[in-house]
Amino acid sequence: MKTKLVGIFVCMLLIVAVVLPATGTINEKTTWDNKVVTNQTSRDYASGEFIVKLKKDMTFSRTLLTALNEKHQVYVYEKVFPNAEGTILDNIYLVYVPLETDILSLVREYASYPDVVYAEPNGIGSLCGIPNDANFSSQWSLYNTGQMIWNNTSGTPGADIDAPEAWNIETGNPDVVLAIIDSGIDYTHPDLSAKIWNNTDEIPGNGIDDDHNGYIDDVKGWDFYSNDNDPKDGLGHGTMCAGIAAASTNNDIGIAGVCWNCTVMPVQIFNESGWGDVTQAAAGIRYAADNGADVCSMSFAFGWSFILKDAVDYAYSKGVFLCAAAGNANSSGKGYPGGFENVVAVAATNQNDGRCTPDDWGPGLGSEYGDWIEIAAPGNLIYTTLPTYHVTMNDWFGMKQNYDYGRYGTSFSTPMVAGVAALLLSKDPSLTPYEVEALICGNVDPYISKEYIGTGRLNAQKALAALSSDIKVDINGGLGIEAVITNDGTSDIVGVDWQIHVEGGILGLVNKTVSGTVNIKAGESQTISTGLFFGFGSIVISARADIVGKAVRGTQLVIYSMVK
Repeated sequence: MKTKLVGIFVCMLLIVAVVLPATGTINEKTTWDNKVVTNQTSRDYASGEFIVKLKKDMTFSRTLLTALNEKHQVYVYEKVFPNAEGTILDNIYLVYVPLETDILSLVREYASYPDVVYAEPNGIGSLCGIPNDANFSSQWSLYNTGQMIWNNTSGTPGADIDAPEAWNIETGNPDVVLAIIDSGIDYTHPDLSAKIWNNTDEIPGNGIDDDHNGYIDDVKGWDFYSNDNDPKDGLGHGTMCAGIAAASTNNDIGIAGVCWNCTVMPVQIFNESGWGDVTQAAAGIRYAADNGADVCSMSFAFGWSFILKDAVDYAYSKGVFLCAAAGNANSSGKGYPGGFENVVAVAATNQNDGRCTPDDWGPGLGSEYGDWIEIAAPGNLIYTTLPTYHVTMNDWFGMKQNYDYGRYGTSFSTPMVAGVAALLLSKDPSLTPYEVEALICGNVDPYISKEYIGTGRLNAQKALAALSSDIKVDINGGLGIEAVITNDGTSDIVGVDWQIHVEGGILGLVNKTVSGTVNIKAGESQTISTGLFFGFGSIVISARADIVGKAVRGTQLVIYSMVK
């Protein structure tokens, strides 16, 4: 979510509080006529194919589209998402035309038809952070003591995500499924093999789709690039990300993953050369959501894409927390899916808590920045797993097999955030994606950067401590609104910082913030208030005590509100 407010939507009609489900729309100005993508100058797209979404109950057999298909020599079209009836993913087609076709002109023409929701090229994505060095020695990102890392360079003690402290609270639960949507995973790796998702509803090797999910013998996941049931990593990138997020830990070998005990679902969308298109990415996200993933880690970026946004929104609606790499071009340029509303975009910091810049990664490289980014996490000189067999990275970058150091990338920052999300969901499976984001992004350490790279640098211990806090915040209605802070613990708490913010009303005329500090004895409560004032229309209230807030979403039909 891009919205940072942890808020309570409170409404009253004749002094009676009514909370109803809220709905909203996203209106991003990146399209022509809001139906066709045209900003494909900086990112590539596939020749001879494009994507069309038709309105409900429309088909390619309609007269107008049939004539258009004949004009452009369409020879094959297929649904990107089979069995998606009744969802936002229905009626989306991948359409094939001759290779020499001018795709951008073509999608403009299709988008002009009234039966078309949108048309766009089949964009080609890029992985965010292919490493290129192999001379480092430790996982400073989890526990930074100022140790020597590379070329006699040391980090700053404490510039890490406080993983050992977090593991004192939670080490993960196998029931939490973390999907690595990437180049596949070496599911035979000794530090990963025990963590790999097993589709127990599928009978291996019988050539039958036993669970009727549209994929035959998908016991360990799916390879959407090759369209088969073997998501084995031929590049190395996905295996690196999997190790960062969730390598087996406390097992006397290899490395530690952020989430020791969660289950890892391999979803392959890129081949051994790092090539993959947006339909494969969208299909992979949908597969993860439909097959039980709780968290999606996406270390890649495309240009704006309607189909990718549909897939992200679909997964989010099913309760999946999604995070994605911000990118490595050292600019404020927005990539996707990280730039979408329902995805947490992750920037990269170095071993000194600074934004990764060309000084860290080389000329022209550095973590993306900008107000569209939610959080930063370590992404420089990261030690992790690599396939136990020969892959492309061994040739391109001189990477070793089994384990090695990743040189750079927001690709490596993203699975750290995904791992912390899995820890939070292990602690409390009832958390919504919004609540997971609020805990992660609201409980951070400061970073050093002139550019904005999110609310702060990831801190696993603080996020889990907030979830496990003895402090509880409630909002009471009635004749007015009061926030009640309760100490549910067995010890007195001194110096609890609190804030209430009220805004909204007709023309946004209501805007008030009050704050203070209270001491709360064990088992007791303190009531805080904004004081009495009046507002007309819908009012939004957020209440927070230290790192704890309470989030309820809603809207109102009406008329008169009084807040105390």
